[in-house]
Amino acid sequence: MIQQIKALAELEPFRRSAFACRIRATAEAYGLDYPFARFWVQGEHAALCLLDDVLVLDARPGADWEELASFVRMAGARTVLCAEEAAQKMLLPAFLAGEIMVLDTTDAPEPACEWNPSLRDVHALLCDCESASFVPPEFEPFYLDLSHRIRHGTARTVGFHQNGQLAACAICSACTEEAAVLSAVAVHPEFRRQGLGARAVRSLAASLHKQKTYIFRADGENEAFYRALGFAGCGRFAELQP
Repeated sequence: MIQQIKALAELEPFRRSAFACRIRATAEAYGLDYPFARFWVQGEHAALCLLDDVLVLDARPGADWEELASFVRMAGARTVLCAEEAAQKMLLPAFLAGEIMVLDTTDAPEPACEWNPSLRDVHALLCDCESASFVPPEFEPFYLDLSHRIRHGTARTVGFHQNGQLAACAICSACTEEAAVLSAVAVHPEFRRQGLGARAVRSLAASLHKQKTYIFRADGENEAFYRALGFAGCGRFAELQP
């Protein structure tokens, strides 16, 4: 039976996946008192987090897939993020799928990087990198959420400047005591092919000191870049529109 949690300790069993990292980091940043951040568990078989209109699901073997499918449809989320296998078991079609990749080892951060640069500059860089496959988030929700997570120690960003402007950045939007999720890497078009994106990812991953650093990589996007950095595939994800 799916039940809304009453204490963060109820999420303790959920640790060993990129989805669990997203859920736990959100719970640690927002707690249980905000009406727009809600958390549920289905025993020790599944955990769910709804932040605004995005639902993240971490499900395990033994989950009641029929109950989860009904809950997902009724939760009111605009987007659902889960394992591709979970989407298939719930008989819910995906509009986007890709590979979950993980990095187990890291080097030392570069001294030239800037930690947590201005989020206005970060967002402007994301807008400069807009393309057919990447649409930057709206500024206000991006700023409010990421700044809140940074203040609570569950997110971090790194940047490199060139000629007085932010030329590259990497964003960790979810961080727990044992894992982290990188959610964006951006390099301004004028400064590409200089290795800045790789330097940003290496520095950010090294600074987190986590056992595992995950990314959600959409099919057809930047596979060679991440494999060259040492990331390896560890599963697949799906995004749904219930």
